[in-house]
This record gives sequence, structure tokens and C-alpha cells, in this order.
Amino acid sequence: MTQSQPAGQAPQDKSDGRLLRSKKSRRLIIEAIIELIDEGFLIPTAQQVAERADVGIRSVFRHFDDMDDIFETANEIIFQDTRPLFVGGDRSGTLDVRIMHCTKQLTAGYETVKNFMLSGRVRIWNTPVIQKNYTLNSKRLQKELENWIPEILELAECDKQCAYAQASFDFWYRLRKGQQVAEADCIEIIARQLRQLFP
Repeated sequence: MTQSQPAGQAPQDKSDGRLLRSKKSRRLIIEAIIELIDEGFLIPTAQQVAERADVGIRSVFRHFDDMDDIFETANEIIFQDTRPLFVGGDRSGTLDVRIMHCTKQLTAGYETVKNFMLSGRVRIWNTPVIQKNYTLNSKRLQKELENWIPEILELAECDKQCAYAQASFDFWYRLRKGQQVAEADCIEIIARQLRQLFP
């Protein structure tokens, strides 16, 4: 038995302890960046993340290659956590009913995840992983829209792209924040614009 190994403690125990601490630190770092973005810190720095996670800044980059690596990991968790906001719901009824239900669900989801969406917008111009995620998330939302309103697939290509744009986060955010339109009026405007695309 060596001085560094107390009686009854096998080397594997130390290894397991280090692994658990490493996993905990990694989890705290991811939770920290998600919390910061949700609070409105759209581009958290490594220092902010380290302070929120209560770890050293060197620990941040011991677990992740760079900030893009942290954002990519966080993005997948955010997507899984927020996906239920955009799926489900009663998707039956007339076209008018489904458009209204769809618009309400999408806009409520956008209101909840707006800071995560904005964080991606701020960094998209120089961050390939965010460019990839932006495209992926846009496609996912388009599929949800098609699931709510399959008639979109029968539209001419220009009208189909118009529907995607009108149901997008960007269009909602322009109305809601850029033009300071009330939430109920945003729903009415988006639903009306979508309805006009159909005969």
C-alpha cells in the first residue's frame, strides 16, 4: 500500500471519481451556457460560462475544444428540450382552423425560445456549426408546418417558400419586436398571410 492510496481504496475507485467529476464539470458548463443565453446573454464568453458553472476557465477548454464546440453541444440539448413546443397539438379541422392552431403554437414556441434563436443569428455569419444548425432547424420547422398544413405541398414553389417565410421565427420577430406588434395581433397577421396563399 502506498501513501497516496488509503487502505481499502482500489486505483479504480480514484479513476471512477475523476470520471464522475469530469462528467459533472462538463454538465455544469453546458447548463451554464444554456442559462446565460436564456437570460439574454446571447454570446456568453468563456469567462462568463466558467463563473456561472463555478469551474476554472481552463476546465472549460479541457472539456471542449472551443466555444463553438460548447455551442454545438448546447444546441442539441436545447433542440431536444424545446422540440415539444413545436410538435403535437390538435392538427385536425378545416384549413382555417389548422392555420390558426399552427400559428398559435409556432408563435408561442418562438416567444419561449427567442433568445436561443437570436443567439444563433448573432453568430451565424462566422460560425459554420451555427450555419449548419440554422439550416437544420429551419428544415425541421418547415416539416412541422407541412404536417399542420399539408396543402402547402400542393402550392407553387414561390407560394410554398412564401409560406415558410411567413411562418418563420424571423417574420414573427420582425412583427413582435421590430414593429412592437401585440402577441394576439401577430397571430392574426401571420394566419391571415398564410391563408391568402390558398385558393
